[in-house]
Amino acid sequence: MPIVSIPALGLRLQAAPDDNLLKVLRRHRVPIAWSCKRGECGTCKCVLEDGQVRLAGYEEDALPPGQRARGLILACSSSLVGDVRLRLVDPDEWIEHPKRHLHCRVLDVRRLAPEVFALRLGIVGSDDARGPLVFSAGQYAHLRVRDAQGLWVGRDFSMAGTPVEAEYDGQLEFHVRRTATGAFSSLLGDGLRPGDEVRVEAPMGRAYFRPRHAGPLYAISAGTGLGAMLSLVQTALDNGKTEPVALYAGFRNVSEVYGSQHMAEMERRHRNFRAHLVVEFDSPQGMRVGRVGDALLADLAPQPAGAKFYLAGSPSMVDAVSRQLLARDVPAGDLHADAFYAPGPAD
Repeated sequence: MPIVSIPALGLRLQAAPDDNLLKVLRRHRVPIAWSCKRGECGTCKCVLEDGQVRLAGYEEDALPPGQRARGLILACSSSLVGDVRLRLVDPDEWIEHPKRHLHCRVLDVRRLAPEVFALRLGIVGSDDARGPLVFSAGQYAHLRVRDAQGLWVGRDFSMAGTPVEAEYDGQLEFHVRRTATGAFSSLLGDGLRPGDEVRVEAPMGRAYFRPRHAGPLYAISAGTGLGAMLSLVQTALDNGKTEPVALYAGFRNVSEVYGSQHMAEMERRHRNFRAHLVVEFDSPQGMRVGRVGDALLADLAPQPAGAKFYLAGSPSMVDAVSRQLLARDVPAGDLHADAFYAPGPAD
């Protein structure tokens, strides 16, 4: 008779050959999330650490090949063929939306700071028939546009709009810093106009909002990483999160600061939200001075517990703050970041 062992819970469960794995787990009241029971939603994922199951009758969107290669299975679509050893996982850690190839048009290019622009796109079509784009707040996309010579140039940017805007309004927003050497970003302001074609591949990234988490949320950004963190924080608040939510937005100098009015309005609407603007080299009234990571760490308890930390910005900021949080015993699984590197001459 097959044995289902879950070492983390100290369990060894007896089952029958060909038993459905989810049925066995539910029969023994194992705390695994489940929903559709048809291999369509992906909620009942777990890791098969040892043994073998017969996995059939599920949708690829619910269990993508990459996850299957890492040992994940769907309990509802698994039949036992022998002894197995399992590890339960948080379903939030394995959200994976189908990657889409979208055809978009520029709706608006809006200046947020002297060299920072909001690029808003309208989705006009795709290479498939899947319907609206679905992503999780905090993810990013790969954008491609034609330059003055008609050549396609591309770059990765965080999605600053919310998933609701994409799914229901068919719109995407990105915050982009213009650089003189950036093949993509240098087009902003003059070379990219309403109506121009933009091709988008999305969504990507693992630094997305975990909606099941019950605890404080800290979002930390540097520069245009603020776009992703605004999307994430707005989504958390719109979803009814009642625990404390804090956004730390770092800038090098006061001329780069943007989004302050939007964050102030969010504070007025949500009593559990606080925004902290941190400027490194200036001393503006009403803003904190120094590095954004130092401001965060000054406010945290010596050993913060139960919180999740989301970071977006330069690799140096992400790496430095992550190391400091780990030194305060924050579990690595509670740190979420997709670091972006500065564009080179041909970004």
